[in-house]
Amino acid sequence: MRFAGESMLALLGRAFEHLARDASEDPALTINVWDSESSGIEPPPQLGEPVETPELGPIFYHEHDGVRAMSRWKTLSVLEFSAAEAWFWTPGPAAMPSWDWAAPFRPILHWWLGSKQLAQVHGGAVGNEDGGVLVVGRSGSGKSTTTLASLAAGLRFAGDDLVAVTNHPELYVHSLYGTGKLEEHHLERFPRLVPTVANPVRTEDEKAVVYVEDAFPGSATEGFRLRAVLVPHVVGQRPETRVVPTTAAAALAALAPTTILALHPPQPNALREMAALVRAVPCYTLELGSEVDRIPEAVAQVLETPP
Repeated sequence: MRFAGESMLALLGRAFEHLARDASEDPALTINVWDSESSGIEPPPQLGEPVETPELGPIFYHEHDGVRAMSRWKTLSVLEFSAAEAWFWTPGPAAMPSWDWAAPFRPILHWWLGSKQLAQVHGGAVGNEDGGVLVVGRSGSGKSTTTLASLAAGLRFAGDDLVAVTNHPELYVHSLYGTGKLEEHHLERFPRLVPTVANPVRTEDEKAVVYVEDAFPGSATEGFRLRAVLVPHVVGQRPETRVVPTTAAAALAALAPTTILALHPPQPNALREMAALVRAVPCYTLELGSEVDRIPEAVAQVLETPP
């Protein structure tokens, strides 16, 4: 990643610090990052046609001759596949919403990873040296609560909301971002995280963003072998969290819709790859109880189950 100025490096670089490599290595992909505010460079031209018009404004998408581009949330992302080079622009750091700077370059990484037979999926992931679990479900299902609670028990963190998964040559989860996001009422259940919140001032629709290495030094990992898929479900009537076997179909229903809707365009084989993933490992419903401190016990129970 090449940053034209310290302001964008400070805002976007931290999410990738746990994946840092020796600068002498030849990169497989180069992302050039700049903003008009600090560089004085005029905004790039608008590319593509509107494909969606959410509350924050229209989303434009362009694809032609090995180049893809997307404009959304006051940013522009461009990838040229043949050159293995990408460009990312925003008017200025303050223009980016927190959910975008906490997990930067999502369109670029989605397109590029797909070309390398890796799928970017909507899910969290925690584990240890023997492997880990993929935690899937819609927003508000308990993914972040499960992953962040597990860190307090010594498990390693590969992701909170988006990770990359490959089926070949083995099922493996690759970390993309070293950040976690929590709703305000969930943050209250993690007092250790409160001093590390990166956006203490936020709007009602923004989640609190934390860099997991600030709260749990040494917890972020590059990835691990996938051992199981967990589908959290908030129960709350009892203190303990229970692990209940579920079907691959139920796990796919929790994983596929949010992944496909979150990433444009979906990879042509995305549904087939996700179906193969949930069929290849045990799948469980994680019935989340009222005591957050007991969630890691249930996750550890899954990891201790012989493959």
